[in-house]
Amino acid sequence: MTANDPDIRGADRVREVFARVRNADPAVADLYREDAILLYGPNGRAVGRDEIRAFYVRTFAAISPQPQVEAVLEEPPRFVAIVDVQTGDGHRRALDLFEVGDDGIRRLEIFSRG
Repeated sequence: MTANDPDIRGADRVREVFARVRNADPAVADLYREDAILLYGPNGRAVGRDEIRAFYVRTFAAISPQPQVEAVLEEPPRFVAIVDVQTGDGHRRALDLFEVGDDGIRRLEIFSRG
């Protein structure tokens, strides 16, 4: 499955991100465009699919996230996911802002509270 998979679009692509994160699957990065941007924490930034893959691998190792999507609000190409995240070190709430095109996720901003 690649970022350009025609069967995974819009909100389905957003939900697939969380399914792959729950499975600690580094292929989550394949849902992003090659030049995508992921912003996290106060100053965190991953640019490009390789850096995004590295971000997810570090996250899997550090907190073993098990996100459960509560809602996805849609206004294509923008999507907002409200997420409850059980982690190895506790519980977090997150609001993730996605920009998604037919060619993959262009941008993700993660806002999280422990």
